[in-house]
Amino acid sequence: MPKKMFEDKDVYPGEKLAVIEALEDGPGSYQRNGDVRSSELGTAHYDLDKRQVNVEKKTKDLILPEEGLVVIAEAGSVMRRDARVDILMIDGKHIEVPYTGVIHISDAGRGYVKDLGMALRNGDIVKGEIINVKNRLIQLSIRDPEYGVVYAYCSRCGTILEERQGRLHCPKCNRTQRRKLAKTYGKEELV
Repeated sequence: MPKKMFEDKDVYPGEKLAVIEALEDGPGSYQRNGDVRSSELGTAHYDLDKRQVNVEKKTKDLILPEEGLVVIAEAGSVMRRDARVDILMIDGKHIEVPYTGVIHISDAGRGYVKDLGMALRNGDIVKGEIINVKNRLIQLSIRDPEYGVVYAYCSRCGTILEERQGRLHCPKCNRTQRRKLAKTYGKEELV
């Protein structure tokens, strides 16, 4: 076998890499009709000792919202019965283009919540769990104690609020506010 024929190269999905008599398929490749073909957009690596061809993927894996995953989101439009949020992180991974989700008043706390504006406000950073992705609508819940607002801003001066005995206090204008707080308020890693 000439070595030049089996040098590493960039490949497209479906591209013929070798015949099965010369090399077997490895990760990122597959067999079809006696040929070894690429299943990824990436770089083909030929291992002549193992008689195998592998394709190292060049594209990023998609981060898709799924039920049960934990998200970090920014509250956008908070109304009396629901709130629209921009999902910034899914399962601890930043996403390039945010998804839009919704938090319904029934998913805001364990007890009765009269107005969702008491649980969160526009601009708040929220930690929640995806509970529904049907019909292209991403529904979040902040009911459990580990979910809720993780960073909040003063509605008067815009300063980040500090937690004091379960309430939020503005160090700049001394205003006290209420939110549905997560256990990790002020400690969540967002970078």
